[in-house]
Formats: sequence, structure tokens, C-alpha cells
Amino acid sequence: MEDFVSSALRHVRDAEHLLEPGAHTSPDQAWHLAGFAHECARKTCLTTSWVAKVLGHDFDSAGETILDIAAALDPKVSRYPFRNWRTRYPRISEWSPNHRYERTGSRSASPATRELVTQARTAVNSMIVALYLDGRVDHGSLQT
Repeated sequence: MEDFVSSALRHVRDAEHLLEPGAHTSPDQAWHLAGFAHECARKTCLTTSWVAKVLGHDFDSAGETILDIAAALDPKVSRYPFRNWRTRYPRISEWSPNHRYERTGSRSASPATRELVTQARTAVNSMIVALYLDGRVDHGSLQT
């Protein structure tokens, strides 16, 4: 199965870096990566790869149903904080994987972009801590 822990950490770290002042600043890419950080973080607890594939990238009600099914099939995953992310991390409701096709300059380093990146960091950290406490984090995944 994919290494969602490593991917989530990379995406959120890169999103944070892209909001820092400098020649590398890219709010467009920070927005894009912060959403994928959320997505990868949510998938870290899943134990079967088919659920991650069916779940996809979106945070809609269909995704919540898929997560409910995953928890019913594997009760161990039900204790992880992967549900109701549109409520817990409200900026994710504004994100879509289709943002990758937006024209450069569509996003700014606005409070909304910063909040999405901050919420991504919180989501990633909460999932990794939960997995670490259960002994499910591969230390190699934590390498930066």
C-alpha cells in the first residue's frame, strides 16, 4: 500500500514552505498541496488499499459513507479521527483536486490559504500521533 504518512508530511511541509516569503513563494501550489495533505492524512489509517482508491480525493458525503464502510469492515480504524473533516477542518470544503488546473495567480497568501495549510498540518499531525500511539507508523515514513 502507498505510504500515505510520508506523502502527507511531504505535502504539508511543501505547502508551508511555499507560503514563506521568497522567490519560491507560490500560494497556488500551497493551496493545491494542502488539500492533498489532508487527503493523504485521512488515508493513513486505512488498512486496505481498495478503500483508499474508492475514497479518492474528495471530502463530500459519499466519502464519509466510504469511511463508514471502512470502519465497519475493520473496527480498529474506527478509533482514528478521519471522519467529518469538512466540519473539523472547514477550509477543506473549499478545496478540490481540480484546483490543480487553475490559472497561476488564482490564489494569494490570503487568510483562507493560510488556514487551509494550518488545518492540513493539524490533520496530518493528529493522524500520525494516533497511528504512532498504536505502533503503526513506520519510522522511515517520518523521514524528511
